[in-house]
Amino acid sequence: MKNKIWENYNNSNSLLVIASYPKKRETYSKGVCAVSSFTKNTISGLQKENPGKKIIVLTIILKKPEVYEEDGILVIRCFKRNNPLSYIEILKNANRFNKVKSTLIEFEFASFGNTIATGMIAPLTWLLFLLGKDITMVIHQVLFDLKKISGHIGISANNPKTMILNLLLKLFYKALTMPVKNIVVLEDEFKKRLELLIGKGKINVIPHGVDFNIENNSADTARINKKLGIKKNDFIILYFGYLTWYKGVDFLIKALKDKHTLNGKRIKLVVAGGPSFTQEKKAHYQKFLNKVNNEAKKSKNTIITGFVDEKDITPIFKASDLVVLPYRTFMSSSGPLSLALSHEKPFIISRKLELLLSSKDVRQSMDYANIARDDILFDLNAKSLVLTIKNASATKTHQKMVKFSKALGQERSFLKLAKSYNEIISRNMEYEFKPALSSA
Repeated sequence: MKNKIWENYNNSNSLLVIASYPKKRETYSKGVCAVSSFTKNTISGLQKENPGKKIIVLTIILKKPEVYEEDGILVIRCFKRNNPLSYIEILKNANRFNKVKSTLIEFEFASFGNTIATGMIAPLTWLLFLLGKDITMVIHQVLFDLKKISGHIGISANNPKTMILNLLLKLFYKALTMPVKNIVVLEDEFKKRLELLIGKGKINVIPHGVDFNIENNSADTARINKKLGIKKNDFIILYFGYLTWYKGVDFLIKALKDKHTLNGKRIKLVVAGGPSFTQEKKAHYQKFLNKVNNEAKKSKNTIITGFVDEKDITPIFKASDLVVLPYRTFMSSSGPLSLALSHEKPFIISRKLELLLSSKDVRQSMDYANIARDDILFDLNAKSLVLTIKNASATKTHQKMVKFSKALGQERSFLKLAKSYNEIISRNMEYEFKPALSSA
């Protein structure tokens, strides 16, 4: 029976996907990296764009190896995090589907495990190439200077080893991308960075998709309000996602801990997230978590929820008035921003993410909603943050920001972006994402 199912997927029109993937019947699972939900949303969009298309996902073992069908997708849990030797199973399965040439790899640092496991993705990609696979790779992070994430990886910015590590990082990117037919990055800035390293010709930009099906997982917002102690006239500021240094959660808690009211409303900061499962066992990260929790205990207006179950994502966003992204560096696209767009929520970002506003669809959506850059941006200091929140909470600005979020979200729906992915996977050429507002 198993061989018959596998043979049904082994045809030239199928797509082979290598990536982390959420638990069965879930999209936003605990204990897997954020790329998992991105992967499922992307290939679900591809499936709707191409009815009847067969998709095989080779993914990470959670508790034990598994093979199962889910919504017309064959999921094969065959390799382990932190174990590059288990990549042999990827090659075995890829070779088993010998008629399938189109291959999509979702790459993010640490999603496959530790440094050694991550480094071995490059030779794995070459071996897949030698097996005759036409590879499209989505690269979620593009950063060549580790000094910018020193607090995230636990290395001093002044460490002389950093220069050597930066050189090795560039060599890794080159080795990783050479056998790949097409590369997808999620921001225009990341394309510019990669082009300086590997040249032009196969790097494409498709923005981070927006999930509009998450509304189906809705729960009772009143229950969440009661659980978090949210009252009717409170102004709820939301930080969503894993608690990490580069996302600036410690700065946000400290900056707002003595700010209790704004424009006549009580401020409440909801930190909706828990420890990063890829870092939680590292000593420097435990030290960071202790700092975050201690700052939160000092604050009377901050609550840390821990990991948010899928059914509670929508009510938490519905209960919020403003999403804040206090990132310290711009090295990847933001999943929490995508979820803010899913729920048409206003958001503000640190100036470290300012280049995010250079994307064509962002500029057009800002013009459409009559939003200025200074309405969205703040410096990483308490005074600038509070002033930007105060401006965003004003009725007219808030309404314009809702309009902006709604317009940008519509441009970036996973279903719409599936057409772009289909173009890239099926053609050996560079592709340019063109937002619909450009022809409006």
